[in-house]
Amino acid sequence: MVSAMGDDTKVPTELIPRCPHCGAEAFPWVRGYGNFLEGAEYRHQYQKVSDDLNQHLNDAHILFLELGVGRMTPMFIQEPFWALTATFKGAYDVMINRDFEFLPEQIEAKGQAIKADIEQTLTDVRQQLGQ
Repeated sequence: MVSAMGDDTKVPTELIPRCPHCGAEAFPWVRGYGNFLEGAEYRHQYQKVSDDLNQHLNDAHILFLELGVGRMTPMFIQEPFWALTATFKGAYDVMINRDFEFLPEQIEAKGQAIKADIEQTLTDVRQQLGQ
């Protein structure tokens, strides 16, 4: 497909992948096309997470860890974590990312953003804890 594009930016129509059943154009597995694989397993896992969070609503401490979460689609991981951190009294959010160090104002007192290598950061934490 890339070689057929040459110096242009268009994929020849005959090279666009199509569904073998209906003939529709294939699309990347992303949410932007109004279709995302949110079948039974997705709903099951979503319910498990929701139930666990509800079970711990009154716990003294909840730690949310964002490991390597980028800024391309913040509404799927980061924004829910931030909202939960802001909502739960004892919640704290730690974000570790190689490229980004962003902490929303609403949780400045309840979170920490670390711009660093995840493996090295977790190794440093383990050393500090004496493990």
